[in-house]
Amino acid sequence: MKFRLICMGFDGEYKKESPKFNTIQEAWEYSNDLGSKWHFYPFHFVTTESFKTIRDTCLKLEYMNGWRTTKVVKTFLELSKDPDMQEIEPEEYMWGL
Repeated sequence: MKFRLICMGFDGEYKKESPKFNTIQEAWEYSNDLGSKWHFYPFHFVTTESFKTIRDTCLKLEYMNGWRTTKVVKTFLELSKDPDMQEIEPEEYMWGL
């Protein structure tokens, strides 16, 4: 099985990273080296090769493991509409999810 990586913004918009990874750990190592992309897309998810299913997340979002990517996008989009979730740090945003 191969894995992929997506980088998501507060509103659920995400970018697909092009490499395919043999392990989840390889995907996280790549994620750690993305530099400024962390600023614009601070939420990273390891997905299946097709990008359709979340396979691994950070600890605070681990309940999303196994979710379809479309469900995660909808969840982020809905939360981004909440006035209390504007102009906050990614860590605070995760608590809202």
